[in-house]
Amino acid sequence: MSCKQNLINYVLPEYASLGIFSDLHKIEFLDLSQAHDLLNREQHTLLILNRDVEPDEVLSNAQPLRGSQSLTLVKRPPSGSPGPQYYYFGNPDSDVQDAYYAVCLSYWITGGEDKAFLKASSADLMRQRARASTKSRIALFGTGPSLSEALEYDHGDCFNIICNTIIKNRAFTARLNPQILIAADAHFHFSYHRYSARFLGDLVTFLHGSGASFYTFDKFATFLRRRMPEMAHRVFGLPAGRKTYGFDFDQDFRLFPGDSVLNMFLLPMGSFLGQEVVLNGFTGRAPSDSFFWSHSELHQYTELMVDVRKAHPAFFRNRDYGQYANIVDDDIMLRVKAARESGKVMRSATTTFYTAFQS
Repeated sequence: MSCKQNLINYVLPEYASLGIFSDLHKIEFLDLSQAHDLLNREQHTLLILNRDVEPDEVLSNAQPLRGSQSLTLVKRPPSGSPGPQYYYFGNPDSDVQDAYYAVCLSYWITGGEDKAFLKASSADLMRQRARASTKSRIALFGTGPSLSEALEYDHGDCFNIICNTIIKNRAFTARLNPQILIAADAHFHFSYHRYSARFLGDLVTFLHGSGASFYTFDKFATFLRRRMPEMAHRVFGLPAGRKTYGFDFDQDFRLFPGDSVLNMFLLPMGSFLGQEVVLNGFTGRAPSDSFFWSHSELHQYTELMVDVRKAHPAFFRNRDYGQYANIVDDDIMLRVKAARESGKVMRSATTTFYTAFQS
């Protein structure tokens, strides 16, 4: 990393995004010759590359941070060979994955995959399955406008799983007494803006006042456990990596890729934990929506959305939200079909636009 001021120690412990620097003019982007020169001179380097520089042109003589896979298609030297270390910083103005790279830095600098942590996470999920077996059904809760319909019902006989910013509504959350909370969006939940700060504050409050477990990606969990060490024992992570969709987490403790927290976590986890899965508040994208989809005002930090857009402009720029919603809808259909074919009952108790739940 080439900077006019030594700022790297400020970023390293928790988060690494160009956007975290209040004065972006202090960052000097490297062209190809500068990057090669820096790699030859320095032993510990975090690279910030211009978008027209291909990483594999630069990093053939670099040693990655232990276990790092944040750059792909790079010919890396054998493990332990001499050479500087690198990590790619996503530019928030041009890289849609900048927040992902940033939040993953804690994972790579602490050594990558933590087998003991994954074992503990798997053990917790098995305990949750035993607890769920005493309940009538698995209830999943999303932040769509139709969540208001679920406020009228008693969910005391359900094993309740909530997601994202539902914890904003503390009265509703306390009444639900959920067993699991899930959040896994780097741009919204684990960034450096006020939206993320509000979420993390509510997360700490929620965990202090409940017996629930928090689940996210294993890479994000490393960041979170360093950020709030007093709650580290309540934070669990699942890695991605499945090649085909499945929810037999006792056999393969990995997630199948997909868009949205519903597809990545809630549907497979619900299918694993119980026989009947009921969705609440997963409204989907209404024909009148202009963004991803609408949210319940009681369960979303609407006034802070502008901060997310400002922090990660590339993530939102030129995005076809309708096409994205169609991809999510197709993914849901795949997962619901697999669950039903295995004998699971899966339905929505509240208004939804998702095709899989239309009668």
